Amino acid sequence: MREDVRRLALAGLVLVLAQPAGSAVCAAEDAPFVTPQQDVDIRYALASPDPSIPLQHQRMRWSAATRRQRVDPEGSATYMITDYRAGSLTVIDQARHARTVIPAPGTALSEPGQRAAGNWARGETMLVAGESCTVWHTHDSDGRVSDVCYSEGGDMLQVMQGDQIVVRAEQVTHDAQPDTIFAVPTGLKVVQAAHP
Repeated sequence: MREDVRRLALAGLVLVLAQPAGSAVCAAEDAPFVTPQQDVDIRYALASPDPSIPLQHQRMRWSAATRRQRVDPEGSATYMITDYRAGSLTVIDQARHARTVIPAPGTALSEPGQRAAGNWARGETMLVAGESCTVWHTHDSDGRVSDVCYSEGGDMLQVMQGDQIVVRAEQVTHDAQPDTIFAVPTGLKVVQAAHP
C-alpha cells in the first residue's frame, strides 16, 4: 500500500508539484496563481522518465470553495482525496474496501487570490488543451528546474523538466464540482500507512 500511496502522491500532486524552493517573494505580477481559483476538472497525461513505459492518464478535480482535490488514475481501483484545509490525504482502495490517511503533502497552498511566493521567471504564452497558459521557470521542491505552464486562473496545464513534458493537460472543464465527488466512502477498513 505504501508504494501505491507514493505513486498516487507523485502522480496526483498537480497543485504542489511545482512549488518553488527558496524563500524569495516575487512581486504579484511576477508570479503565477498556482492553486486553481475556480472549480476545475482536468484530464492529464503523465510521462515516465523511462521511455519504455507508456503514458499514464489521470483525472484531477478541484473544489475552490472547499480546497479539496480528487485524483483518479485511469484504470486503477485506487484514488485519492486531498483536503488541504484539514491537511489530510486519503487514499481509497476500492478493491480492498480500505482507506489510508496520511498528512497532505507539500507546503501550504496559496490562498485564493494570492499569487505564489518563491522564485519565478515568466516565459512564453502557449495553448494547452485549448486553454491559454504562461510558462513559468522555477525549481521544484527537489531542486529540479521546471517549466510549468499555468493558466491565469491557476490551472496547471503542463510541466516540463529538461526537454521532457512530464505532465500535460488533455481536457479542461470549468464545471462546478459537487461535494459528493470529494466525500470519503463510509464503511471502509482503515489501513495504517507504512513508515519508511
